[in-house]
Amino acid sequence: MFEDYTYERLLEDVLHNAPKGIDTRQGSIFYDAISGILLKVAKLYTDIDSIVEMTTVATATGEALDTRASEYAVKRLSATKAKYYALFEGTTPNIGERFYYDGAYFSFQLDEKGVFYFEAEKAGKSGNDIYADTPAVPVNNIEGLISATFGEIYERGSDTEDDESLRNRVIEKISGPAENGNKQHYKTWCESIDGVGRARIFPLWYGENTVKAVLIDTTGKPCGAAKVAEVQDYVDPASKGLTATINGKTYVVGDGLGNGKANIGAHFTAVAANALEITVSFTAELTNEAVKDTVKQEVQKAMETYIKNMVLKESENMVVRVSAVGAILSKVKNLVDYTNLQLNGAIKNIIPKEDDVPVLKEVIME
Repeated sequence: MFEDYTYERLLEDVLHNAPKGIDTRQGSIFYDAISGILLKVAKLYTDIDSIVEMTTVATATGEALDTRASEYAVKRLSATKAKYYALFEGTTPNIGERFYYDGAYFSFQLDEKGVFYFEAEKAGKSGNDIYADTPAVPVNNIEGLISATFGEIYERGSDTEDDESLRNRVIEKISGPAENGNKQHYKTWCESIDGVGRARIFPLWYGENTVKAVLIDTTGKPCGAAKVAEVQDYVDPASKGLTATINGKTYVVGDGLGNGKANIGAHFTAVAANALEITVSFTAELTNEAVKDTVKQEVQKAMETYIKNMVLKESENMVVRVSAVGAILSKVKNLVDYTNLQLNGAIKNIIPKEDDVPVLKEVIME
């Protein structure tokens, strides 16, 4: 708004409008008198510009964006802790017992369904990289414990929501009012839970008065079972044992009693997205100085970013396009050219089904 009011622009205007007969040359009394003042004025305009930017959702950042978001009852999602199924042989450790792996510490926990799990002490997605069957080393000696290992991931950890994601959620709420249990309302309810990145809402999925939410976490992967249960309990608790079976798969159905956010009579079902694995394969022509493994890692990182951004920004109409992957490859350093680009063994786009979320399985570079 005030970006044109620079020191140079202000100085030029003042010198141009100086009274006739005044010496305006650099070093003159008039020039020296106004130059210091105009520096302060130029900084004032810069500060005003910054203040104006902090007053709107479109340009605010950090705490200012938190304040703007709160005006629409939207809160920045907090970081969550990674959780893994806990496998052990011998004595069952006490709840709260500490274990570690590769410098990261975890506490041994038990959920309300009787499932043992390791919970990272530090919140964030940095705790998501432990493979199943990795040994968990107890911090203290536990008599009778023969071994403890990490199982599959139980719930992925997530970082504190960034400005772009928060801004998009606020804009979505403004542009599509969430009210009276409409589709946007369910989406807002689901995405207000820490650790949920996107919720894809499907009304009437099992007949009248039914709503299904397919949940994706903040890393662009399917939500874990614990997070799905948390969303279910928040929107429409399922305590009556209601279920729905479609194509041999059984889903939990909420009671519809209005004990959560959903209206009375609306039966809600929360499910984790189904991971649709994507394999990218191509023949590469590299520069002489290129290291094949390094180029492959760069391709993999770029693909993971592409898929994550697509999942979290275009959750309703996701398509993994051959042309988009080709564009990614064309920007990879030391990759001169490529041929025979395929997705899951074919030269065609991949269109996920309504419950699917694309997840990169591997990159094959020949």
